[in-house]
Amino acid sequence: MLAHEKKHFKTFDNLLKTRSIRSCYALWIWAFGGFVLGLFTALMGRNAIWVCTNAIETTVLHHLEWQLTFLGEHDREAYDAVYSIKADEESHQSMGELRGRATFIYKPIFIVVTGSTKVAIWLSTKL
Repeated sequence: MLAHEKKHFKTFDNLLKTRSIRSCYALWIWAFGGFVLGLFTALMGRNAIWVCTNAIETTVLHHLEWQLTFLGEHDREAYDAVYSIKADEESHQSMGELRGRATFIYKPIFIVVTGSTKVAIWLSTKL
């Protein structure tokens, strides 16, 4: 999954550079939050990691669908860039859903991670 995420970053970074658009100021927040979230869930065990993965990717896929709808009408190059990563994100979400059992004790992780991912996405649109 890390290789996919690095490829996704490179895809978007190249698109931004060719258009002379600055990166989002929230990238450092994403990096720090991802580290803290990864550390926290790792300490809770493998199942927590998969539940977390499922929560993040479920939220990201919802956001990607919105982006694809908008970009399909306004920017074909950006649409192609977003669409190129969708299958990877679906694969990550499926792995998380299959391997992570969102039992009663892990359900709060799913809820908190989904909510914090939504906030991070929203914040990224504002910074």
